[in-house]
Amino acid sequence: MFDVWFGALRHGYRFARMLQADVLEERGYRPAAQALRLEPVVACGYWRALAVAADGRVVEWGRPPHQNQNTPHVRKPDQLPRDVLAVDAGAEHYLALTRDGRVVACGDNSVRQCNVPVGLPSVEAVAAGAYHSLAITPEGRVVAWGHNDYGQCDVPSDLPPVAAVAANYAYSFALTAEGDVVVWGAGRGLDAPPDLKAVAIAVSSRHALAVTPEGRVVAWGSNSHGQLDVPPDLLPVVAVAAGHSYSAALTVTGDIVVWGRPFFPRNRLLGLKAVAVVACGIPLLAVTPEGRVVIWGHSADPRCAVPPGLKVRVTPSGMPAGNA
Repeated sequence: MFDVWFGALRHGYRFARMLQADVLEERGYRPAAQALRLEPVVACGYWRALAVAADGRVVEWGRPPHQNQNTPHVRKPDQLPRDVLAVDAGAEHYLALTRDGRVVACGDNSVRQCNVPVGLPSVEAVAAGAYHSLAITPEGRVVAWGHNDYGQCDVPSDLPPVAAVAANYAYSFALTAEGDVVVWGAGRGLDAPPDLKAVAIAVSSRHALAVTPEGRVVAWGSNSHGQLDVPPDLLPVVAVAAGHSYSAALTVTGDIVVWGRPFFPRNRLLGLKAVAVVACGIPLLAVTPEGRVVIWGHSADPRCAVPPGLKVRVTPSGMPAGNA
């Protein structure tokens, strides 16, 4: 079912995902097909969440951003362009990728995590670590900026072309166009298992997940709460999410499976079909096939107060115009 492989660059990676989506849709797995076609349209920071609404606006909710006279900030999410394709969130900074491939940053800029490099070409993907930022150019090159105390911005000089990136506080992760997972930053604690081939990755502060071409989940890092104990009967998976003390997977049937120690009753997930799943540290966020945003976690967590009536884009939006 998952035997479609990448091409040489992210264009090939996306094309392979589209082919696999077509296969899954033909077999009746519509939510899974939507998940493969969907850009990242929801993200969570430490205390705030944001989403790309159906009309291209960025909507945010949660606790007001922490600010003091010594913490520089760059614009607010509601000041982002209205042609946003994808988003990601760090601790208190946010990255938006527009349809024409521009990177726009907002929020906390205390360690220059919002200082998008001058001359950065049209890019194809972005990812936010807690206090640093990553982008992929059309050639598959990774560009990094922001906090670098652990070397998380020191992109390996021999890194081959990359299809996807992810980041946490002290590490950066790259999924190469050949399916290898490369990690750099604070030592070797989260190095990927040898010989791993992957089509998707997700990371938390202490563990990481990957989806193999066969739809199997591989987990590594800390197992303090059983977050690496992948259920043996797990159906093939199209996406994963790594929380603070739990792991989550979106199966080909559109179901969400959680293991480890989630801070919410697992039975709340029963019966829900999803096309995206995002771990927010403690809460877990999902997008339904209709574009509704659902989140589980502590009721006092301000990220759990999703704006009433919010609908996010769940239809294929195509590649950024600048990269055709």
